Amino acid sequence: MEKKALTKYKEFLKEVSGWNEPVLFSHIKYKQGRCFYNLSLASNMEDNLTKSIHAFEEALKIYTVKKYPVDYARTLNDLGNVYGKFYEVINKEDKPTKSIHAFREALKIFTVEKYPVDYARTQNDLANAYGRLSKARNMEDNLIKSIHAFREALKIFTVEKYPVDYARTQNNLANAYGRLSRARNMEDNLIKSIHAFREALKIYTVEKYPVDYARTQNNLANAYGRLSKARDMEDNLIKSIHAFREALKIFTVEKYPEDYRMVISNIDLTRRQID
Repeated sequence: MEKKALTKYKEFLKEVSGWNEPVLFSHIKYKQGRCFYNLSLASNMEDNLTKSIHAFEEALKIYTVKKYPVDYARTLNDLGNVYGKFYEVINKEDKPTKSIHAFREALKIFTVEKYPVDYARTQNDLANAYGRLSKARNMEDNLIKSIHAFREALKIFTVEKYPVDYARTQNNLANAYGRLSRARNMEDNLIKSIHAFREALKIYTVEKYPVDYARTQNNLANAYGRLSKARDMEDNLIKSIHAFREALKIFTVEKYPEDYRMVISNIDLTRRQID
């Protein structure tokens, strides 16, 4: 489907240019960028991501912030995500930095007042970009920025209006607090991490989202295990075992043998600490 669309766009561009029909040209370039990104998820990731970046950059030559602010912001947001995916493939530090710049530019248009949902999605993407950058440099500072952006997203992604986005963001927030706890204020940040995981579990129930439920319970168990080293050792280890057992309701030996073995091993290790 993507390849057929790209063939069609290539034919269009034989007749359309940034000079004779600039708006149509930039629209086609934007569509090309999306197609190349989608193709990258299936094959030739680096090559297709490079083509996606080029197409989005071509679109931005027409989609300026003054003339086409919404198209400008939308294209920058997509470009930011491409840079983020590129970083996963080729571990170059400049990619998350470019990703962050693109998201911050998009947020000049996608304000919380005018475009609340786009604002929240872009803040969520920005948070993930800061999280990626924290693995390359300035871990503590970038994780704090990541947490701030997740919290901005949660101003819109409330449990009542956007339950799935709320749960996903809370889960990401919990992971960010967990990583931050390794750099500073271990106890305080682990408590915040646990709170966020528990918020995610209000939506990620065993009935509706079984795999997300199991993964979140597993992460919650690990957070309780780490918290036990700072306070209330036995109580938190018991809570850790309980969460691991909840994960096993989904991570059965038949369906998820690797996850099952990992959780069983963690339960054994946690029991030994109690004994």
